[in-house]
Amino acid sequence: MGFLGLGIVLLLVGILLITLVTRMTARNLKLTLLAFIFIIAATAVIIFAIAGRYGLAAPAGALALWGMRAYLLARQIRATAARPEQPSKQAMSRAEALDILGLEEGASEYEIEAAYKALIVKNHPDQGGTDWLAARLNEARDILLGD
Repeated sequence: MGFLGLGIVLLLVGILLITLVTRMTARNLKLTLLAFIFIIAATAVIIFAIAGRYGLAAPAGALALWGMRAYLLARQIRATAARPEQPSKQAMSRAEALDILGLEEGASEYEIEAAYKALIVKNHPDQGGTDWLAARLNEARDILLGD
């Protein structure tokens, strides 16, 4: 009777996993698979080390390290792909600088500084913004203030 209950629980867990996997994107599925490989290999290292099977623990450790590195690399590639393309370095026009800061022609020095400060606080690299965006904001301010 216990095996029947265990079989039903495993069947329900399997159905749940299948529904979760079918809803995942391919990229998230790859990341999940790499994380799963790392967890299984790390568990195997611990079990083999406790059992004194060091000859088996070493390859499992190598697999765990590979899984962790592949997972981190995949996350880094994903984050890099989400960044906007950085166009070739061209001089920013005054109209583009006004557009970046959300200003209109004839804005005063005070309005330029206020718009710059409001945007740089939200988009600073320390606050989750990018270096590229902060550099564009700095360049726009410099162009408009004539520095």
